[in-house]
Amino acid sequence: MSGSAATYLSPLPRAGATKAIRKVTVKVDCMTAGNESLTTAKAGFLEPLSILARQRESWSVALLPGLLMRALANMGTLHQVFQLLMLQPFAQAARANPRFAFKYLTHDYLVQGFKVAERAACFLHHYRRMHATLPDYLLQQILQGDVTVHTIPECGNQFSLSMGYSRAYDKEGELSINLLVDGDVVFLLSFTIVPGWVVKSQAAEALLITRIQGMKGCYNQVHLATRTMHDVAPAALLLAALQAIASAFGISGLAAVCAFRQSSYSKELAGTFKTAYDDFFVEPGLPKNTAGFFVTQIPIEGKPLSSIKQGHKLRTRDKRAFKLQIQSAVARFFAQDSVLTATRELPVEMQAPPVQCG
Repeated sequence: MSGSAATYLSPLPRAGATKAIRKVTVKVDCMTAGNESLTTAKAGFLEPLSILARQRESWSVALLPGLLMRALANMGTLHQVFQLLMLQPFAQAARANPRFAFKYLTHDYLVQGFKVAERAACFLHHYRRMHATLPDYLLQQILQGDVTVHTIPECGNQFSLSMGYSRAYDKEGELSINLLVDGDVVFLLSFTIVPGWVVKSQAAEALLITRIQGMKGCYNQVHLATRTMHDVAPAALLLAALQAIASAFGISGLAAVCAFRQSSYSKELAGTFKTAYDDFFVEPGLPKNTAGFFVTQIPIEGKPLSSIKQGHKLRTRDKRAFKLQIQSAVARFFAQDSVLTATRELPVEMQAPPVQCG
């Protein structure tokens, strides 16, 4: 047995005082079987965690004791994460954002209800897959900013689709596809490449959709984009683009979170979440499994035209044709010789749950 302990200071409200401090010491024993690399992982873990503890504007110090306990109780997983973060450009991303290495340890990472093993499996699978498939320059650009995958100049306005790291709400999905109007993001869809077993999908891996949202104050731009793009709603447009990304990566499964498992779900806004998630995925006929995920194969077949009301079929055909154009355009971006390399060997760990200890 080996022991690990760390001490952090966290705020504790106290009557008559503007600021009080309590000392929190967490000690977790974990069988390491003499593996020195796990000891190295512990040491490597504590340094960025201490940096994170000082960044109170972006991370609650009150979360640190629980986060530390979960990390030390799953040292095998922690070791895998730190091995991954030794690769460029992940090392650079972790230095720039200390939260990057610890997101999977928070309870609401990706969806509500995931266990540590499931959250870690998603994080590891996603970035191993990205590293194995994309060239370093593009992976670095995605982690640091956004990559434009398609541009649509229409009627004096410019509409474009971009893909990049979900910076503002990175707990709700590792990547986002964004709809931009004249350079401003007005709508986004966030997703992560996950192993199929995590979402109870029969596919080996799936794109897991965990956030669909329009930007506050952008109603006019969203309305303009919808009207211009053959009345295809932004969420449906981004879902079409996502299918092209899945095909480019060779991923056959699609999963989407239901309303009550969405990371930010609240009972007070239950109706809003149901409309944004459940109703949206039910409309094209995606079935929901017992785990609370809408799952399907890619491409999404959609409802047969015979089930569409008379008088709406022509409009439906037009919208479907436009979405196919978007898919083809996004697919062409990833079909470029310099974009998808597929030269690195995919790690065997990608299809297995992460090792746990404790």
